[in-house]
Amino acid sequence: MTPQSEDAGLFKRELRDVPVELIPVVNRNNRGDLLIKGIVRPDAEIEVLFAGRRKPEAAGLLHRIKKLREQGLRTATNGHEAMMQIRRLRLPVQVRGNWRIRFEPDEEGWDLKCYQLLAAQWAFTDHKGFNVLCGFPPEVPDDRLQDRARAARAHLAASRARVAERHAQRSDRMTEQG
Repeated sequence: MTPQSEDAGLFKRELRDVPVELIPVVNRNNRGDLLIKGIVRPDAEIEVLFAGRRKPEAAGLLHRIKKLREQGLRTATNGHEAMMQIRRLRLPVQVRGNWRIRFEPDEEGWDLKCYQLLAAQWAFTDHKGFNVLCGFPPEVPDDRLQDRARAARAHLAASRARVAERHAQRSDRMTEQG
């Protein structure tokens, strides 16, 4: 799979910069992608997905998350307290990516809406206090860039045409009144 085809499947919308507080709860999906729980404002729990060629790039972040988890486990006295302690630990990360909505069944079979943030790039502070930037911007085929530019120009032209038509109508009304 080429980087362009991988990114075309992952990043179908415009990228957003999202501040996330990662919780040291880590999973993998059936494709082996890395999923880390996180909190975004206003206290909504999400999953941040590190997929494809970005998985190896997440090694430093995963190491930092595991250290945070170990810290939480060391301070707990029992299993329940350990899980509560872990969910209170947060690592601030700035993620550039886009949102995907998933529906997962709950215990009673009802579909629950779950939000995933597909990470293209992310920045965090390592254990030494240095800012670390990982990942890379999506590879966008040239024709998609050209299509977006054409659409933007068409939108701008249509907007200008509407404004010009309104001015012409006002001018006609003023001529009729005068």
